[in-house]
Amino acid sequence: MRRDRSLAVKMFCGFLVVMAVCTILSRAAASVLVAQVEVKKPGRGKLSYIYEGTGNIVPKKEENIFLWEGQQVEWTARQGSKVEKGKCLVRFRKEYLDKEIEKKQSELKQLEYQVKEQQIASKTPARVSAAESAYSLLQDLKKKLEKARNREKRAKSIWKSYGEEWEKEEEADSLKRQTLKEEYLAAKAETEALEQEKSQAQAAYNLAKKEDAAQEKNNANAKDAAQMNIQAQKEQVNMVQKELKALREYKKAGGKILAEKDCMVLENSIQTGTVTTGTEYISLGMGGWKLKGEIAAENRDKITAGNEAEVQFDTGGKVSIKIENVEYLEREVEGELDERVSYFWYAPLPGDINAEETGAFTWKSEKDSVNEYEQTMPLSALREDISGAYCLVISEKEQMLGTVMVAKRVPVTVVEKDGMNAAVTSELKKTDRIIVSSEKFISGGDRVRLKE
Repeated sequence: MRRDRSLAVKMFCGFLVVMAVCTILSRAAASVLVAQVEVKKPGRGKLSYIYEGTGNIVPKKEENIFLWEGQQVEWTARQGSKVEKGKCLVRFRKEYLDKEIEKKQSELKQLEYQVKEQQIASKTPARVSAAESAYSLLQDLKKKLEKARNREKRAKSIWKSYGEEWEKEEEADSLKRQTLKEEYLAAKAETEALEQEKSQAQAAYNLAKKEDAAQEKNNANAKDAAQMNIQAQKEQVNMVQKELKALREYKKAGGKILAEKDCMVLENSIQTGTVTTGTEYISLGMGGWKLKGEIAAENRDKITAGNEAEVQFDTGGKVSIKIENVEYLEREVEGELDERVSYFWYAPLPGDINAEETGAFTWKSEKDSVNEYEQTMPLSALREDISGAYCLVISEKEQMLGTVMVAKRVPVTVVEKDGMNAAVTSELKKTDRIIVSSEKFISGGDRVRLKE
């Protein structure tokens, strides 16, 4: 009996040892085979959007000066140079400038003559109304018709009266009766002829009124066209007068284009010693400096005036700024409008930044979503396959060796995303632990363990 009890104790102890060894081996295997994961609970909140881009420091005001064709340039300010108010930007040879002034004077005279011609053409031409003469003829025919009708009525009355007497008195003159009948028929024929003439005159009068109305409309259109031509030519006159005034000022200044304000030459396509073709220009910056940031087309509705941004200059230094306004610029490619549009924001340059030493920069702006969402999770927790979007959560499962953790798939519907998180709708609970990272690839049903 004692021997049996001792054997049972030994077997139980052996079982405990085996179980301990298996547990140790199981945990050792789990530490090698089971993926370690990090978790986070779903939370309520807003998304935060981050927008980034590049930019440059640019002048507050830019001005382009285009040169006239046929001018020989003796000297011009180089690109990047500073020019004080009243100093020379471009100097021409005087003989070429004199020829251009003579040419502009001749062009101005021709335009002034054309304006006078159009002013004369804009006056309504004198003419006799076709409807007036047609109306006069119609009225005459109406009067004649009225008289003819009276004669016909009187002739018919006489003829009928004489016929009644002839029936009563046999001695009545049959020849006279025949004569009266013929006089009546002649009067009737005259009336019918005049009625036909009157109908024709009425039709002619109606047509004449339409022709007069059409002519008046044509005259009005011609007058409007002439007035538009006069306006266009007057604008040309004004433009040539301004150009002539500028040329005379250049001549007065010794054949020079002078800076109206302190400025910097941003770009200069003028070649010294060459004769201009009319396409050369010099671009000037003035009025101080401002920040100009480029906006990606997909973010054009997200960046607005009042947004704050962090600006990092390529030469070092960082500042916080507030966007002042947003603009878009259309571009032309080979003379045609490009479908692509460039979007930019502008902001004042902080006073402690040296514009001449600092140029390019990068910028970043953060903006919270308008809506606050019930469920948000990191983008790293969001997964997707042919069945749709989903996430994995920790689920506990009882096994022979104890409770283990496994990954459970939960479908989600993505509402919105930012650069870090996603807003979703799902059956997730506030206490669910969402797997946001894993040291190994895992899928629904796989064993996992929390990262220590």
